[in-house]
Amino acid sequence: MLPHLCLTFAMWLLSSALLSGAIPTLSTSTLQARAVTNTSKAGLAWPNGNSLNINQYDATGKVSWYYTWSAFPVASRRLEFSPMLWGQSTINQFTSTIRRTLSNTRLNVTAVLGMNEPELQEQSNLSPEEGAQIWQTHLEPLRALGVRLGSPAPSSSPRGKIWLQDFFAACKGNCTVDFIALHWYGTNASWFISHLEDYQETFQRPLWVTEWACHNFVDLDEQCSDEEIVEFMNVTQSFMDNADFVERYAWFGAMRDMNNVNPSNALMNGNGQISPLGIQYIDAIGWTNLTSNAGRPSITVISGRSLSFQCFWTTFFTLVALHIYLSL
Repeated sequence: MLPHLCLTFAMWLLSSALLSGAIPTLSTSTLQARAVTNTSKAGLAWPNGNSLNINQYDATGKVSWYYTWSAFPVASRRLEFSPMLWGQSTINQFTSTIRRTLSNTRLNVTAVLGMNEPELQEQSNLSPEEGAQIWQTHLEPLRALGVRLGSPAPSSSPRGKIWLQDFFAACKGNCTVDFIALHWYGTNASWFISHLEDYQETFQRPLWVTEWACHNFVDLDEQCSDEEIVEFMNVTQSFMDNADFVERYAWFGAMRDMNNVNPSNALMNGNGQISPLGIQYIDAIGWTNLTSNAGRPSITVISGRSLSFQCFWTTFFTLVALHIYLSL
């Protein structure tokens, strides 16, 4: 794998020159992964408990937070935890542990998430009035403890937006929602961006996209290819990194079993180790190497910070060739 990574690094040098305008470019199209910008809005939707290693995703600093669809954290060494009140069925679980979770300074909790896809029968399945009552009883009091509150997270169907509008009406001004949480599944990056812009304009609050992926729920036989998923992630993640109204996001998903979502969207492989798409997500394309430490996957950075001697000559001759070309 190392020689391949050296070549990737060398090609990165050339591509950097191309992007800077130092070398004239041809009109080409590519489906290769491209590193995203250097912000830390990215998070993990993490259903794995401590059975898998969440720390393999924090090496670059791109991922800064995670949630578990519950109030129970996992053993993360540096990621911020965001608890969730999933729905009616988890109220007792949530109320029995949330104050202990918030008081644990190692978890760095700054925000709590509301109910999961409340308009869907197979999810938390709440009426807007039920959602408002749960919010006012169990979430609104938490603001006195200094945390921000995220709205119930609707799906991307039109009735999801309608549910959220009806929720605000049912609250009658007694629900303090600091940001809007939402989900989106589809195959068109432009539609995704339009959806976010519509939610921001409608609700006039910052957004957290707590689930999104390149998946077609309308026509299950027309799913994104691996290359299309790479491009979809590139476009949508880059947009959110640069959109001031998007505070955080979490791709679906960091899990081995993707349930009913296209498994090519997984950020890990079947062994629970970070996948190539996961490497892209954490902003590590072209300069990382996966190693194993007692069966626990980790990332070893081999970019300019600690370029291996084995990469030296590949990089050296690339620089020489680039220097000669620019001198012509």
